[in-house]
Amino acid sequence: MRQMDEEELALIAEVARMYYIEGMSQLDIANILFFSKAKVSRALRIAQEKNIVEFQINYPLKRSIKLETKLKREFGLKEALVVSDLYDNHSTEISIKRIGEMAANYLDETLKDGDSIGLAWGRTMYQAVRQLKPSSPRRIQVLQLMGNSMEDYNMDIDVTTLTERMAQAFQGTAVRLYAPMYVNSDIVRKELLREPIIRKTMDKIRAVDYALTGIADVSLEYPKSTWAGYLTEHKKQELIRKGAVGYLCGYFVDKNGNKLSDPINDKIIGISFEDLKKVPYVIAVAGGLDKTNSILAALRGKLIHCLITDSRIAKKLLEVGGS
Repeated sequence: MRQMDEEELALIAEVARMYYIEGMSQLDIANILFFSKAKVSRALRIAQEKNIVEFQINYPLKRSIKLETKLKREFGLKEALVVSDLYDNHSTEISIKRIGEMAANYLDETLKDGDSIGLAWGRTMYQAVRQLKPSSPRRIQVLQLMGNSMEDYNMDIDVTTLTERMAQAFQGTAVRLYAPMYVNSDIVRKELLREPIIRKTMDKIRAVDYALTGIADVSLEYPKSTWAGYLTEHKKQELIRKGAVGYLCGYFVDKNGNKLSDPINDKIIGISFEDLKKVPYVIAVAGGLDKTNSILAALRGKLIHCLITDSRIAKKLLEVGGS
């Protein structure tokens, strides 16, 4: 879309104001402004795309308390939040946005002054951060749990961008990890970890109060995943043959949530798998796509304390059970 000047944007804002605030029909607006109805409709669409208009529904998402209770009992979770699907929705994007909204609300309710939270990346993380509307500023510290993605990764959902945006939303501070997520050379990795700025950040990462992460299924096909650009199809199939079912914070795990024995898991720059297991409260935000096996692995491995997901995934997890 071409860049619009202030006069055009002001006119679009006026159309939006007439339609949404004053309750005028598109036809009435067209007649007053001597526009075609199609032009009015286009202006309203642009108003949303340019964030001139933002919608806020002042009613919480419907939760399934029954499923939440069962998940906590079955898997020993401290907390579970399940977005109810009221009309058998099969849209991945809608599910991810709703899970993200619930996560954003939960973070607002949970985080307090002085807390530190480590952040991973991915589409669910993006939706959680994008929909943050904190009820008050908080002096929190938001830390980047993992190194950066490849250059061709979607920068909107890159971990550095998400860390900064979350810190801005709460008016807290951001701590960046100035390193790639994966380094093939053990020597280079060790040297990077000796760098004072990286070493200092890693010390802070090990001391976080919370970790917020997605959970990915290794078998699913989506081009802009955490490992995009790093992981070849041949290597992925090799990991699957070794028993990998999914990954969180970059680490591939087997069906029981154990760290997969493979060199790829030892070349990540970020929170270590062992330190991740020591974080006092790990929040996993996952759903939309069928990630039952990977989420189940994280639950079996006791890698997470809080799960935020949708009712479709919650039902499947309970059908399979903890055994």
